[in-house]
Amino acid sequence: MAEPRSGRELGASVRPRISTVITDLDNTLFDWVAVWHQSFKAMLDRLVEESGTPQEVLEAEFKTVFRRHGTSEYAFAIEELPSLQGKHPGENLAERYESAIHSYNSARRATLCLYPTVLDTLEALKDKGCLIVGYTESMAYYSGYRLRKLGLDRMLDFLYSPPDHDLPRGLTPTEIRRYPPEAYELRRTVSRHTPKGELKPSPRVLSEIIAGVGAVPEETIYIGDNLMKDIAMAKAARVTAVWSKYGVAQNRPEYELLRRVTHWAEKDVAREKKLTPSDIGPDFELGESLSEILQLFEFVSFIPRSDERMKSVLGIWNKTIDVQQHFNDLEMRIRNYAVTLLVAVLGATAFAIKESLAFSMFGVNVPLATAVLGAGLIGWFSFYCMDRLWYHRLLYGAVKHGTFIENRLRRVLPEICLTEAIGANASLTCSTH
Repeated sequence: MAEPRSGRELGASVRPRISTVITDLDNTLFDWVAVWHQSFKAMLDRLVEESGTPQEVLEAEFKTVFRRHGTSEYAFAIEELPSLQGKHPGENLAERYESAIHSYNSARRATLCLYPTVLDTLEALKDKGCLIVGYTESMAYYSGYRLRKLGLDRMLDFLYSPPDHDLPRGLTPTEIRRYPPEAYELRRTVSRHTPKGELKPSPRVLSEIIAGVGAVPEETIYIGDNLMKDIAMAKAARVTAVWSKYGVAQNRPEYELLRRVTHWAEKDVAREKKLTPSDIGPDFELGESLSEILQLFEFVSFIPRSDERMKSVLGIWNKTIDVQQHFNDLEMRIRNYAVTLLVAVLGATAFAIKESLAFSMFGVNVPLATAVLGAGLIGWFSFYCMDRLWYHRLLYGAVKHGTFIENRLRRVLPEICLTEAIGANASLTCSTH
C-alpha cells in the first residue's frame, strides 16, 4: 500500500486542483478530546465529592444516559443519573448540583480554542474562493456553539451535523435559553442535518453532501483525524483522504475516560483502538498542522456543478446587485438633499446679511445670518455622517460580496462581472480627474 504523502515530500511537483474542502471539526480544527475531558472530568470530580457516589458508578450511569441520547455531550445527564435520583428524590438535580455544572462550563470555556494555523489556513482557502464544508458527528446545538465561540461561523460555508436530541419532558427551548433565539443561530454558515441516527463512517452521506453543495469528488478533499470514521469513509466515497495526524487522540491517557462513558458501540471502540494508517491508507498526511494542505494542493475557486446550485448562486448574485443599487440610490438621495440644503442655507444667509436681520437671545443681539449658517452646517454635517458612516459602508459591503461571487464564477460565467467592471471604471474615472 502506498505511503501517504506530506507537504514536504510533495515539494514543487504537480499538485491536485481542489475547489471544495470538506473537513471534520472535532480534533481536526480544535482539540475536542481535551475540551470534553477537562469539562467532563471537572464535573465528575465535583459530583463524586458532593454526592459521595463512587466514580465508577457514576461513569456507568453516564454511559447509559449517553447511549440513550446518542451523544457524550448530553447537557441534561445529571438529572437522569439513577444514583443521584435515589439520593435526592423529588429534588431538582440541576439546582442541587449547580456547582458541578458550573465546573463543567468553566473548564469548557478555558480549553476551547482552535489549533494553531487553523484560522489562517481557512482564511487562505476563502481568499482562493474555495468552498469549505464542515461535517461532524457532534449534534447541531453543540457544533453550532463551538463554531460561534471559535469564530468559524464566518469561515464555513456549510455545516452538516446530526439533528439535536430531544429536550427532557416538559422543557422548551425558551425555558433553558438565557439569550434571544438569534444568539443561538449561525449567521453566515448554512446549517444542514445529516440523517438521524446515521453516523460516520457513511460514504453515502459524504457523497450526498458533495452532491448537495454542487461539488464534484475529483476536486474535493476530505480532512479528518479518525482513521476509521473519517479516512475509511472518504476512501470508500472515492474522495481524496487527508489524515490530520496531529489531531489523533486515541492513544492519549484522557481518551480512556471517554471510552468508558462514550455512546459509541463497543465493537467500534475496539476496532478504532486497533487500526493503524497501513490498514486504511490515507492519500495525504498532515503531521504538524492544518496549514500543510496549502503545500499539498492547488486551491482554486469553487464553481457550482449542479443546475440547482448554480441557480441558487445566480439568485444570490442578482439579489446582491439589487442591494448595491438600493444603497447607491439612498446615497444619491442623501447627497441631493445635502446639496439642496446647502444651497438654501447659503441663499438664506446671503439674504439675512443683505437685510441686516438679527434677533435677540438672552439680551444679546445675534445676526440671523450666523444662526442660519450654523444650523445649516449642522444639518449638512448630519447628512454627511449618514452618508459616509452608514450607507456608504453598507454599499461597500454589498460591492465586496458581489466581487466575491463573481470571482468564484469567473471560470464558467465570465459575463458575470458587473461589480468588477463598475469598480474598474470608477477607479479609471478618478485617476483621470
